[in-house]
Amino acid sequence: MNRNTTYLKLRLFITLTLLLGVVQLTFSQSLQNIIDGDHRSEKNKARDKYRHPIETLKFIGLKNTMTVVEISPGGGWYQEILAPYLNKNGQYISATYDPKSENKRTRDRYKTEKKRLSSRKDLYSNAKMVAMNGNVYGKEESADMILSFRNYHNWVGNSEFEKLRAMFNTLKPGGILGITDHRSNTTIDNNGYTCEPCLIKDAEVVGFVYLGSSQINANPKDTKDHPGGVWNLPPTLSTNGLSKEKIKQAQIKYKNIGESDRYTLKFAKPVNVNIK
Repeated sequence: MNRNTTYLKLRLFITLTLLLGVVQLTFSQSLQNIIDGDHRSEKNKARDKYRHPIETLKFIGLKNTMTVVEISPGGGWYQEILAPYLNKNGQYISATYDPKSENKRTRDRYKTEKKRLSSRKDLYSNAKMVAMNGNVYGKEESADMILSFRNYHNWVGNSEFEKLRAMFNTLKPGGILGITDHRSNTTIDNNGYTCEPCLIKDAEVVGFVYLGSSQINANPKDTKDHPGGVWNLPPTLSTNGLSKEKIKQAQIKYKNIGESDRYTLKFAKPVNVNIK
């Protein structure tokens, strides 16, 4: 190899390294701009230190060109980050409440979310909502990624396989599923805490391939023995199980613990495999 060839290869290596750095910086900056945006309340921003949105979404592999389905966004904490990030080049879809439900509370929650997504056309104009029912959320094999934040504990022992199969059917072959939830210290799901190995096994039974976990949302200060379960911790700060005389003292303790200890898991739908 002559000197000129070596020099050209070195230049190419340096150029590619710099370009990769720029791409990574752009990803972080664009997300950070959204996270710092004035559309987010100070109350929601205060939870960033517990939920680590940039690190979590980077681990799961989010790109702004993807079609992403968020499962049951609830109050919209992640929705107000994801929908703007995907608004221009990607597609955000909320798998959410059924507007045709016989339950008035469910219909009202749908209206609240729709109003939120209609409030800022510059941020949410491309967002869609689909009812989270049936064996697929939206169109079959239409999503590059599905994200579920603190929902699994509501399904355990009731509808976890139904939900996981619907997510599997919604993902494209090769698509990614990212899940976080409150982590139990045992194989027993109790008081809002769920068994991490059990979720991995459930997902694998449905057909997902387990890709790995991140400890970015772990909290070793969470003792998981709270009388009112995980809901004694922020942000709920429930007083369930607390004596009236010690509520103030207990809530200071729970605020110092912070939000729950959580696992963050990543799965993939294999190529050329589907479950009806």
